[in-house]
Amino acid sequence: MKKILVLGAGLVSRPLVRYLLDHGYQVTVASRTVSKAENLIDNHPAGQALALNVDDQPAMHRLIGECDVAISLLPAARHIDVARSCLDQGKHMATTSYVSPQMRALDSEARQKGLLLLNEMGVDPGIDHMSAMKVIHTEERAGGTLIGFSSWCGGLPAPEANDNPFGYKFSWSPKGVLIAARNSARYLKNGETIEVSPDRLFSDPAMVDIPGVGKFEGYPNRDSVAYIDTYKFSDQVTNMFRGTLRNLGHCVLYTQLIKLGLIEDEPKQSFAGLTYLGLMEKLFSKPIKETIPAKLNISADESPLAAMEYIGLLEDRQIDIEQGSLMDILADRMNKTLTYKPGERDMLLMRHDITFTYDNNRRKECITATMIDYGIPNGDSSMARTVSLPAAIGVRMLLEDRIKLSGVHTPVVAEVYDPVLEELEQMNICFSESRSTV
Repeated sequence: MKKILVLGAGLVSRPLVRYLLDHGYQVTVASRTVSKAENLIDNHPAGQALALNVDDQPAMHRLIGECDVAISLLPAARHIDVARSCLDQGKHMATTSYVSPQMRALDSEARQKGLLLLNEMGVDPGIDHMSAMKVIHTEERAGGTLIGFSSWCGGLPAPEANDNPFGYKFSWSPKGVLIAARNSARYLKNGETIEVSPDRLFSDPAMVDIPGVGKFEGYPNRDSVAYIDTYKFSDQVTNMFRGTLRNLGHCVLYTQLIKLGLIEDEPKQSFAGLTYLGLMEKLFSKPIKETIPAKLNISADESPLAAMEYIGLLEDRQIDIEQGSLMDILADRMNKTLTYKPGERDMLLMRHDITFTYDNNRRKECITATMIDYGIPNGDSSMARTVSLPAAIGVRMLLEDRIKLSGVHTPVVAEVYDPVLEELEQMNICFSESRSTV
C-alpha cells in the first residue's frame, strides 16, 4: 500500500484526505493540533493522525522519509523545507500554493533525481491554469493564435449567505486573505506592463459579470505577467490579466482598512490590559466614530465603522490575543465572526475570457469559460473541494504512474490537466463555454 503524508489539517484538507483514503492509500495526517488530524482521519483503518510541530525539522524529516509522497498544506513559507527534505530522501511532493523563487530553484536537482515537485494544484492557482490551458491548446490545434488572456476567480458566500458588511465569509485562513491584500500586482494591457502598488490594489476595481449569478468587483491578482512564461505564451499576447472576484463594496472597504493601518503585520506588540475599543481609541483618538471618518476624509455613512463594529473591533472588552500585530487582531476577529452558519453554502466563481485570431488575423474570437460551484450544506465547502481535490487527484495519478514528469511543475501540461479535469467533471466541478466574435 502506497503511503502518503499530509502536512497540515486546515479548513481545506478534508476532501483531499478522504479522497486518498477512499482510493486505497495509507494516509498519515500530521498537524500541530492532533485533534484536527483525528477529525480528518475519522477512524479510517488506513489513516493515522499525528501531532507535529513543523519547527521540529528532524521529526518532519523522519515522517517524510516514511512516505512515498508528501503533500504540504502548510503555510506557503513552509513548503521549501518540505521540498528540501523530499529531495534529500528521494520523495515526491505536491502543494496547492504558488511556486516561489526558492521552489523554482530546486527544478534542476529534482529533474536529476527523477522527482516531481508538483505545485499550484488547487483552484487559484490550479483549476484556473488547467481549464485555461485546455481551451488554449485546443484552439491552437485548430489554427488559433492566442492574443489575449483574462481570468477571474473568487471564493464567496452564496448569495443567500451574503449577510454581513464585508460581503465575505471565511472558508480558508483569514490571515492568508489579509496577507494577500498587501500584495503588489502586475499585468499586461495593450502591450504595456501595468504596475500596481499594494496601497493601490483595490483602488480601481473592474465590474465582472458572472451569468446567472450577478456582478462582482475584481482586482488584479499578483504578477500576471510572469504567467506569460509559465504558460509559454508567445509575444503576440498583448493582454495578460489574472484577477480576484469579490462582492460589491469590498474594494472600498479594504482600501479604508489599509489607510487606517489595520492590515499591518508589523510591529508585533503586547495587547495586555487593552480592550478593542481602547486600542482603537489609542490608534485614532476619541471619539472614534468621528475621528475615523475624519482621518479618511469621508462621512460616517461611507466609513468602515459598521464593518469594524460587526466584527467586534469597537467592543469595550479585553482583546482575545495577548500579543501580535494589528493584522493578527483583524484576522482573529474575522475568524470568529465572518463564519458560515450551519447549512450555509459558499460559492466558487471562475471566468476566463481568452481571445484568438484565426485565418491570418482575418477573424478574431473570444472564448468565455465559466465555472460556478457551490458548497454542500453541512458538508464540504466549495473552497475545500476545489482547492484540495485537484491535488488529491494529481497525487493519485502520480502514484499510478500516469504522470511521469520530474522537476518543479505546475498543471499547465495535458499530462496533468487532462486526467484532473476529467475527474473533477465527474464531481460536477466543471466549466461552460461560449464563443463570440470580437
